[in-house]
Amino acid sequence: PELREWLRTLVHEVAHEEGVDPYALEALGMTETTLRPALGRSCEVGPFQIMPWWAGVFRLDRPELLWDPRINAIAAARIYKDGWRRWADRFAHAGNNRVLRAAGWRGKRERATFAALAYNWGKAPRAFAQASDLRSLAIPASTAAYALRFSLALREARGRARADNDTPPARWR
Repeated sequence: PELREWLRTLVHEVAHEEGVDPYALEALGMTETTLRPALGRSCEVGPFQIMPWWAGVFRLDRPELLWDPRINAIAAARIYKDGWRRWADRFAHAGNNRVLRAAGWRGKRERATFAALAYNWGKAPRAFAQASDLRSLAIPASTAAYALRFSLALREARGRARADNDTPPARWR
């Protein structure tokens, strides 16, 4: 619990520095590993499960640096922010997608969840942009389940913040 609380504080600091919603970044970490440093089945590392090849994208000297919790959180924030930027208003209607509904999604898709979906499924922004009918877009079932878990984690993080009288998040761009 102490490590998780320390990581949660670090995640909020990084989120503010990187200009993303701290509760969304926290929710990503909770969805990935419940904010625990981990090695995934496909060699993704850290609490945010960053693939080692991202080290080259972020110009790190070596992939092992992704084990640093701060670097891992910064990478996650930047990947998430890229999905956030690719949002288009018509993507809100993806909530009617068959795969998302089968995973338990109800209601309109919102921008934060789309960014998380893009974080998990890198092809999402292009697939959504090219789809003529979002209801039949072939979203991987694991990604649909991820989007639902993220949405629930985000709601929980924001609810905990309200209960703890944290400052409400400003508008994130």
